[in-house]
Amino acid sequence: MLAPRGELDIHAVRRLREPLIGLIEGHGPWLVLDLSEVGFIDTTAVGLLVRLVHHLRDRNGDLALVAPHGQVLRILRWTNLTCLFPVFDSLSDVLADAGRR
Repeated sequence: MLAPRGELDIHAVRRLREPLIGLIEGHGPWLVLDLSEVGFIDTTAVGLLVRLVHHLRDRNGDLALVAPHGQVLRILRWTNLTCLFPVFDSLSDVLADAGRR
């Protein structure tokens, strides 16, 4: 699980892209992003999330988002991306869902 904070913008994406790919390559094709401390997301970060989910699904994995709120959740809803990503209220909800699979 990764829990970025603050703004997910072009600058954050530059810092996060390689560590995220490293997590996937090193720990498998399942990734949970806790967005509870993220107050802003821009199109660059949305693009990264879309690329990540496709990268993970190509490896029979998935990307789960935890607790997006405010502007972040609005952007995900407006772009209809809540249909692409499993979105959960908490990490325990993610783990419960994984136990049912």
